[in-house]
Amino acid sequence: MRIPPLDVLLYAHDGRGVGHVSRSAAVGLALRRLYPASRVLLASGSREVAAMAGPGRLDWLKLPAYATRVVDGESRGVDGPSGFEDAALGVIRSKLLADVVHTLRPRLVLADHTPQGKHRELLPALEASRAHGTLWALGVRAVVGEVGKVWSPLAAEVFAGHYQELLWYGDTSVLGIGEPAALARHFGREPVATGYVSRLAELSAREGVAAATGRSGGTAAISWTDGASFGVLSALAEALGRLGGAAGPWRVFVGSAGPKEARAAAEPFTGMTFVRVEPFGPDYLESLAASRAAVVYGGYNSLTDVLAANVPAVVLTRGMQDKEQEDHVRRLAAATGLVRPVAEAELNGAELASVLAERLAFRAQPARLDLDGAANAARHLARRIGL
Repeated sequence: MRIPPLDVLLYAHDGRGVGHVSRSAAVGLALRRLYPASRVLLASGSREVAAMAGPGRLDWLKLPAYATRVVDGESRGVDGPSGFEDAALGVIRSKLLADVVHTLRPRLVLADHTPQGKHRELLPALEASRAHGTLWALGVRAVVGEVGKVWSPLAAEVFAGHYQELLWYGDTSVLGIGEPAALARHFGREPVATGYVSRLAELSAREGVAAATGRSGGTAAISWTDGASFGVLSALAEALGRLGGAAGPWRVFVGSAGPKEARAAAEPFTGMTFVRVEPFGPDYLESLAASRAAVVYGGYNSLTDVLAANVPAVVLTRGMQDKEQEDHVRRLAAATGLVRPVAEAELNGAELASVLAERLAFRAQPARLDLDGAANAARHLARRIGL
């Protein structure tokens, strides 16, 4: 039997946060919504793909996952959940991805963030795809930051040798032309500005997320379970305690953790009957859409969630060396007023209580920025391969 080729393979590397897989899942969901007969798969090691896809029709291939630890503002690879060390995972995944491309013969591959992939794991797949005439597209977040692997000579060389499309997941009305201009200079191709790729906006287009009929209380998304995030949880508990009934009911969603970490995350809220601590799941987006305020980290995924839900938010920045979050949140705050940046390292309960009171009282106007990036990207890619 002759297996028909895959139409689109989406690649999202993993390890720290879910921004890469969130963007890739949103574009995949848009492809399946707009072109229901298309054959689409997402390849990633992230365990959050099911949550990202929600009720949408998107299938995925699970790779062994990377893991990282943040040390002095820099991500460092550690042993993954499968027990393989970081370097071995790069070799394993590069072979698996090359096999996937050889077997499925995708007409187009959309890679997120870097053309070479994490640990250069896409290089064998790029070579394997030559025999099938595969088109390659690179999607880049709105503000890249000082990420050496994106701005390296190797990235530019790989792009020039294998890629035909460059997508920029941002909005020039908010960020200006500096970001896409820098990408054009580095990669030698003018990027297509798609607008922000919002998973929530795409799921809402599918009527998979109920529209909020009334707003009360708030939602916190603490996607990390390390020493710093436990400090944030303690500060949040103190802040909500200070606000008392004025804070309304709150739901606090925490990232993947074992029973010990889950108990530690819930401990600061002991006795606070108006606060519920729970793991991330399908309820998160509906909770956010029904909230008066939110506390989130400054990653692309969390930002597009609060922008799409139009919820005033306290945005925690982690002080990473690439400076991407601080720069991006600062510009969004100036453009929309919807987000208020607070440095995680400087957070305390009294300050957070004051900022939360201001956010709870803030009357948000619909943000004037393009959040239809997933559908725009899907349409552009579909035209390239004649879907």
